[in-house]
Amino acid sequence: NMDTGPPRNEDIDLPEVRVIDEDKAPVGVMSSAEAQEIADEAGLDLVMFSPEANPPVCRIMNYSKYKYEQEKKQRETRKRAAATRIEVKELKMRYNIDSHDYMVRLKAAKKFLDGGDRVKLVCQFRGRENEFRDMGRDMFMKFVDDCNSDEDLCTLEGNPSMEGNRMVMVLGPVK
Repeated sequence: NMDTGPPRNEDIDLPEVRVIDEDKAPVGVMSSAEAQEIADEAGLDLVMFSPEANPPVCRIMNYSKYKYEQEKKQRETRKRAAATRIEVKELKMRYNIDSHDYMVRLKAAKKFLDGGDRVKLVCQFRGRENEFRDMGRDMFMKFVDDCNSDEDLCTLEGNPSMEGNRMVMVLGPVK
């Protein structure tokens, strides 16, 4: 189990290092052996941070705590990146949708748009129902108006279009 990371403790063997303490305050220039003694007495680690400096800079600190903090920061960053990803939520309905079902879809769409996600409305037509495409289109347009009735929540990302026997329309959140 090779632990990567900066050289520390016994890995550092130099005649001269510049030492800083846990709070990054200067301690002085000394041999790495002297610096190691100070670190040992404090129950801490000697960690080299700037090997290219002259003399190299070493910090007396709790390395495992530092490493944990760094990993925690990375996890937070990854979490934030995941949170900013925009998702497309799909809502399916029929052109002759029941009013209660319609309200349920509307509420869901508002929640998604408010959360910054895009909403893809899909209306399926079966067989002869293709004759009712206009009703589907009207329903989509009413849906957009209803979404924006209280406050502007969505923008149209393209007009309703047919994909096979499905009518599709994408709504984007208002920036």
